[in-house]
Amino acid sequence: LAEMEPLFAAVAHGCQADRHQESLDEIFKKRIERGNEKYCTFELGAIGSVIATISNFFEKPWSHPSLKIAEHDQAFLLSASGFFLRALGRLREVSAPMQAGMELSLQKKHWKGAAVDAGNLSELFLMLGEVQQAVDTARPGVGFADRSGDAFEKWKQRYKLAGASHQIGKLDEAEILFKESEALQKNNQPYYNYLYSLGGFLYCDLLLGLGQVQEVLERAGQTLEWASGLLNIALDNLSLGRAHFLQSIADGSTDYSKAESYLNQAVAGLREAGAQDMLPLGYFARAALYRVQQNFAAAWEDLSEAHEIAERGEMRLYLADFHLEACRLHLAQHKAGESFVPESLGAKTISPVPENHLEAAKAHLKIAKEMINKMGYHRRDPEVEELQLQIANYK
Repeated sequence: LAEMEPLFAAVAHGCQADRHQESLDEIFKKRIERGNEKYCTFELGAIGSVIATISNFFEKPWSHPSLKIAEHDQAFLLSASGFFLRALGRLREVSAPMQAGMELSLQKKHWKGAAVDAGNLSELFLMLGEVQQAVDTARPGVGFADRSGDAFEKWKQRYKLAGASHQIGKLDEAEILFKESEALQKNNQPYYNYLYSLGGFLYCDLLLGLGQVQEVLERAGQTLEWASGLLNIALDNLSLGRAHFLQSIADGSTDYSKAESYLNQAVAGLREAGAQDMLPLGYFARAALYRVQQNFAAAWEDLSEAHEIAERGEMRLYLADFHLEACRLHLAQHKAGESFVPESLGAKTISPVPENHLEAAKAHLKIAKEMINKMGYHRRDPEVEELQLQIANYK
């Protein structure tokens, strides 16, 4: 990354010299991101450096790109800035540039750009807890991709719609869309027999929920061999860690060494990639592992990290996930006979402060259920029902 600093400086000086277009084309696109490789973003995980660099192309970040830049590149900058801000967890700053970028692309009938923006906006709405809006935004994105004729966007926008459909609880629709996406990818890249990258991760997430653990072990094991870039590697490690964890539970085994190894690599990789928008997923998965191992202090530490990121970024989907896992953790501590600590993170995030682990579990579940119903996050409905039964059994 240190070797890239002269290029970051070159962009700044080029823009100060009113050579915005040349700086964008010759330095940022060709040398910093290396075209479609997105080198600095995905290989180095230098998202903070990238967003600081592209700020030079704006008269007013993040709403007014320089008029010295071609219109199609203005749309690109609006879209890119929104994507990078989201990755940094700055969600409330993201919506305006993404919306503006999509509107500009639609005005110019630049269907590929509109598809990209629709997919990114859908992901943003998901994190903000606006689940139905995420589905409603992703659906036209598929149409924009088809109109563009771009093979990559055709399968990419289908897996984004599939991911949103999964969160709203439409599992059958999600599975059909994932299969369509994978078929389109195979048609264009026959040497890859599985959906990979983010699409592969989202598909594995659905399959794990359907209990298809062996399928995920096979898929993620293969895509990890193909993976390049910090984020893709971390996501495959996360899928494998979760799959090994569920397999150990199903087998009645107390050996969680494989799960722990993959999950540790996943969390470290997501940190290194600078993916604040994905990092809580790693923390939640590892917290669940620690809970089963009765390493309650480590579980709360991971939940604390996830809660801080989610609260700072107003990531309401993750906040609901936090309360669900906090409920499970309090129940585990109640069963283990651990003493209740009112000053713990789990207690401090609810009011009034409960008196024991069982009451804390009830409080967290109540908050989670209310959030899930309000957001339409119906993927989690079976988990709420299961936790309600567990709590009822303690009465």
